[in-house]
Amino acid sequence: MSKIKVGVIGAGGRMGKAIIQVLSLSKKSELSAAVVREGAVYAGFDSGNHAGIKETGILLSTDLQKACETSDVLIDFSTHTGFESILNSALANKKPLVIGTTGLTDSDKALIQSAATSIPIVFSPNMSVGVNLLFKLTEIAAKVLDEDFDIEVLDIHHRHKKDAPSGTAMYLKEVLLNATKRSEENVIYGRHGMYSERDQKEIAMHTMRAGEVVGEHTVYFLSAEERIEITHKAQDRKTFATGAVKAAEFLHGKSKGLYNMFDVLGL
Repeated sequence: MSKIKVGVIGAGGRMGKAIIQVLSLSKKSELSAAVVREGAVYAGFDSGNHAGIKETGILLSTDLQKACETSDVLIDFSTHTGFESILNSALANKKPLVIGTTGLTDSDKALIQSAATSIPIVFSPNMSVGVNLLFKLTEIAAKVLDEDFDIEVLDIHHRHKKDAPSGTAMYLKEVLLNATKRSEENVIYGRHGMYSERDQKEIAMHTMRAGEVVGEHTVYFLSAEERIEITHKAQDRKTFATGAVKAAEFLHGKSKGLYNMFDVLGL
């Protein structure tokens, strides 16, 4: 069987490089295009060399249309500023799309919902297998503990990350709100100054951006008698890249629809 041809958008960044590395070892799929932003100084370089592996023969390019034409599936790990044009290109070329870009707005997410009526899409704030287990474990714990425990979320990433809280932390918030039947009014983001006593339904989100931490998320459940912590620590970006490639392979041959990593992993 021929391998699934995967086009990587955002190939010049940390995640793009990691995905190219994973694809170089895959038995099911292979790199077909590597798209970088307009004006990137490394455009024209071999994508494998740029990713720190042997040459792939696929050059880093700004030509999104050509990437669509030569690929079976697209993986987008670029920036939110170019998101809409990438989504429109996937739609115009009827290409399945894996979206790992973070920092998307509610209007962006509405566009994803609409696009999924025409093409298959996997959209997830985090592609890691372990993080998706974190989501599921958090859901279970929140349903059991609910108002008997105070809930706090801590998100730690490297100093270069632009968005805060992270997409993963924001999804954890949604998991907690749904499981406890609370609303955004119950959420606070960090603390400063004088506060009244903690509200029973409060969920607090905290963010750290320092060093070169790949990604760490902890959900705390605290009562007067005990404390439960559910933590995921990413040691290498390849954990996200591996999940993204699994998602691309999952989408190949799928009909239109919006999928998440629970679908990909069968959770």
